[in-house]
Amino acid sequence: MTAAVGRVRHVHRLLDANGPFASLYFDDSHDAPDATSRLEVTCADIVRDLESLGAEAMLTSVVSAAILSARPRVRHGGRGLIATVDGVLVDEDLVVPPPRRQVRVSELPYVVPLVEHASAVRTYVVAAIDHVGADIGVHRGDSVHCETVEGPGFPVHENNAGIHGWGDNGHRVQEAIRKNVRAVADALTEIVDRHDPEVVFLIGQDRVRAQLASMLPERVRARVVRPRVGARHTGVDQVVRQAIDLELGRRLVAATDEVAERFLRDARRGSGGAVEGLAAVCKALRENAVSALLLGDLADATVHGADAATLLATDVDELAAFGEPVTRTLRADEALPFAALAGGADLVPVGPDLLMLDGVAALLRYEPLAG
Repeated sequence: MTAAVGRVRHVHRLLDANGPFASLYFDDSHDAPDATSRLEVTCADIVRDLESLGAEAMLTSVVSAAILSARPRVRHGGRGLIATVDGVLVDEDLVVPPPRRQVRVSELPYVVPLVEHASAVRTYVVAAIDHVGADIGVHRGDSVHCETVEGPGFPVHENNAGIHGWGDNGHRVQEAIRKNVRAVADALTEIVDRHDPEVVFLIGQDRVRAQLASMLPERVRARVVRPRVGARHTGVDQVVRQAIDLELGRRLVAATDEVAERFLRDARRGSGGAVEGLAAVCKALRENAVSALLLGDLADATVHGADAATLLATDVDELAAFGEPVTRTLRADEALPFAALAGGADLVPVGPDLLMLDGVAALLRYEPLAG
């Protein structure tokens, strides 16, 4: 299974916080002249939604401030935000805008859209290169660490004899460019070894990118993607951003398909490596046996829960064996993902083509106990 599927950043914040939680997902595209005014309208609509759901004034104030204080960036995408009266717990860009705005106020956070519309890649590098050097950015969540590399080679421009090295200084120019690309290759390798990104995007001149790729060790070269857009002097502009988002979205689909295929294999073989249905999945969660939770359409299904996040059941008598009284009835699409996160499992939203009993299944670390 691809480890990057369905991880939620800052999980400890969610697990340690006390509700009620406001969970909201909305289109946060800033690709039109009136983007700022549209955001203000969206914020007002969300506040009204929160109020109609019974949110107290302090919670709506926290949410409103978070929405309006974010620095606008030219992009097409969505935003996921989870907060309590104590502050914002999660504030993430979503690669794909949600098809409709979703707003909830509930005892547990609603995290499914975070992984449904987020990226399968948690850390990636963008290297914008030319014949002089490169600007390298390490992207991790909503943070970017940038480094600039300038090679020692000079001159890098040939005389009027042409660009293929036939003039008097042609050999010197090609050697200078080679030194500069080598300096970028060494710096990029060190950055990849230090940050371990899943993907390295190279943008810039085709000839220089090809030269750079040939100088990288295989462990780095295997992660390289070369979009057909972009240049060093324009950096990560809107066109490059869209190309990156497209690749990240493609990887998310591929990673999800991989998990779904494993579930189907295990289910067909009856090997005990997978279970499906609310009752069986709750049992696996109670035993901390879930490695990946597959989430389909749970509709309005509910489960019974005790105080501990992983103690869930469809039958109240099942919790009696743990000496835990039922203290709450919870939405399954909130309680099961939250329990999976508490147990260190991945969340994998799947499409309607994967048929699962009750709309939920799990890949297991080990076969649950009998009974």
